[in-house]
Amino acid sequence: MKRFAILLTISLLLLLIGKDQIVWGGGGATFATTNVTINFPESIGFESHVSSTDSPIVKAQFIYYLDRYGAADSTTRKHLAITPGQEVALRYTWETSDITITPWTPIVYRWRVTDAQGNVYETPPQRIEYADTRFDWLTRQNQQVIVLWHDKPQVFGDKIFDIAGKAIEKQQQLFGVQLGIPIRIIVYNNLDEFNAWHSVALDWVGGEAFPEFGITTQIVTSPFPDDYWLNAVVPHEIAHLYLYQAAYNPAAPLPVWLNEGIAQYSEFIKDDSSFLVKEAAKNRALIPLTSLADGFGQHDETRIRLAYAEALSAVTYLVNTYGESGLARLIAAYKAGKTTDEAFVEALGVDMGTFQQDWAEWLGAPRESMVTPTPWALPTFRPTPTLMTFNTKATPRPPVAPTKTTIPPATATISATPTFTPTPTPSPPANAPSIPFCGGLLWVLPLPIAAVMLRHQIRRKNLRTILSAEEDV
Repeated sequence: MKRFAILLTISLLLLLIGKDQIVWGGGGATFATTNVTINFPESIGFESHVSSTDSPIVKAQFIYYLDRYGAADSTTRKHLAITPGQEVALRYTWETSDITITPWTPIVYRWRVTDAQGNVYETPPQRIEYADTRFDWLTRQNQQVIVLWHDKPQVFGDKIFDIAGKAIEKQQQLFGVQLGIPIRIIVYNNLDEFNAWHSVALDWVGGEAFPEFGITTQIVTSPFPDDYWLNAVVPHEIAHLYLYQAAYNPAAPLPVWLNEGIAQYSEFIKDDSSFLVKEAAKNRALIPLTSLADGFGQHDETRIRLAYAEALSAVTYLVNTYGESGLARLIAAYKAGKTTDEAFVEALGVDMGTFQQDWAEWLGAPRESMVTPTPWALPTFRPTPTLMTFNTKATPRPPVAPTKTTIPPATATISATPTFTPTPTPSPPANAPSIPFCGGLLWVLPLPIAAVMLRHQIRRKNLRTILSAEEDV
């Protein structure tokens, strides 16, 4: 036994000999304050310097990642060109003009240097937000929601803040879980402001949701948000963001119909689409919910309208039959990593196939009309690496005065090298009511662009029909 312990100790020592050591403070290097210069959406610059009291610094890195809630982080390491010596300037500029970076994206970064003897010195991780510095933003916030807007009256943000608070309260009652990170609602005044931070202009959207950051960005052209936008779009987008935090598990993605159905169910003002589902049930033309698990299709406005209507109908049936507690149990099962069939059996006592047949019968359609399609067997091919190159060029933008952020100085100490795991809505015409765009599917499986455009057009048609009817009256 003693011999085994000796051998184990020797083995561990041999492993450590070849390893770099990371110094976190009190070692031979001292890092100065980091100055952060934000020039949104063009770039973000980081500057510091390091002093070595022992061997000269010969290598430096800037390491950073986007701080995604609930998801693994993909770490980027940039080797810096330096002049070796006892005093070394550290500079890195992240050029963001050709990529889409969400405003107020949280970024975690650190510096790492190596001296001539192989000692590695590193600062503790520091966190900043890549704020949109182009405007003087007004803010209304608490621990759960942050509303940002500019060049509009205070009442504008106050109304959004109040509706958002009610929507979050409803979500808490529905799912029985608290938010892990606050929800941020960022309102832009026109499409140009919105598109400035996109690598590709999106002329057909009214907003987007970024659930992994708890952020939704919206476009509202009028100085006062109308009641439709407040009571439909705001709760809808908050439901997507809240649902991500309540249910996200990369091993068990929510079906698209369930995600969209819950978001529509959460709206304070809903589109009356029940007639579409009733007509489809009467004509035995219902789309099986299992066919809507990965998306609603493309290029077919009629199918997309029916898919959204079915999603709301199915969630309404679920709550009417099993209660909101049943829906909460279902979401918790997905959060635990259950497959759809496992989640439905555990939460509701029926598998997915039986649930959709029960739903069809509730609508007056024969149970046998709701048949789960059998997936086609696909052949297996040997994987072949493919090189892909994307070259997107952003539209030139006027220069913006950079904003500097000063980060307190970091000191350095010695520990084993840590293991890093790489990881892998509305812009309507000038005088028209606001029409929502739903970007909540981004965290499940994005709908094709055509489908999103059709959804945008559908809700516009529905609203015009309602307004026309009111004028006739």
